[in-house]
Amino acid sequence: MESKLLVNRVYEELLNAIIQGRFRPGEALREDRIASMLGASRTPVREALARLEREGFVVKDGRSYIVTPITKDDVVQLYEERIPLEAMAARLAAIRATDSQLIRMSNAIDMIKAEVMQPNPNPVKLAELNGEFHELVAEASGNKFIATTLKQIRLKLKIVRVNIFTSYSRRLEEAKEHGDVYEAIKSRNPEAAFVKMLNHEQNVLEYVKSSVLPYYF
Repeated sequence: MESKLLVNRVYEELLNAIIQGRFRPGEALREDRIASMLGASRTPVREALARLEREGFVVKDGRSYIVTPITKDDVVQLYEERIPLEAMAARLAAIRATDSQLIRMSNAIDMIKAEVMQPNPNPVKLAELNGEFHELVAEASGNKFIATTLKQIRLKLKIVRVNIFTSYSRRLEEAKEHGDVYEAIKSRNPEAAFVKMLNHEQNVLEYVKSSVLPYYF
């Protein structure tokens, strides 16, 4: 139990350092340096880094790790690729979603709203929940190529996406916009679903440009 708590502490401290920009994209994370900095042995550091790799925050570089490398231009271009695909996925989902998929989307929306209303919402959890909703929409589109591409893009944007949910106002807007997309899909209105998702993603990009990129890069 004590070992697990130590791994969790190291994980949280590393994650916060990455999200807050104290470790920059592409920066090497040496186990010995981190262990010394956090007053821990290398074993919990290694386990925490492996967890961060699974979640997309770091990548393996030989025998060590680096913070997932991404540039300001990469972020903008990934969103430019993502936006029309997300909108198309929503349009197709309004046509093809099964009743079971609609129920899962509804549950995802409920979980997002519940987390947003917490006194101190967890940005990582919110990023995961919002990503889950988008993944459900992509799955419901019935187009495996759109779904696969969008999943890859979301993973590359993980650090940026988590930063979005550190903002109180943007958290509320995200929850509302996702709810609007869901209602359009549930209503079987492909054009409304397309427009709602398009507007949502464009709002996200504008927020990222104005508030996340200047802070993180």
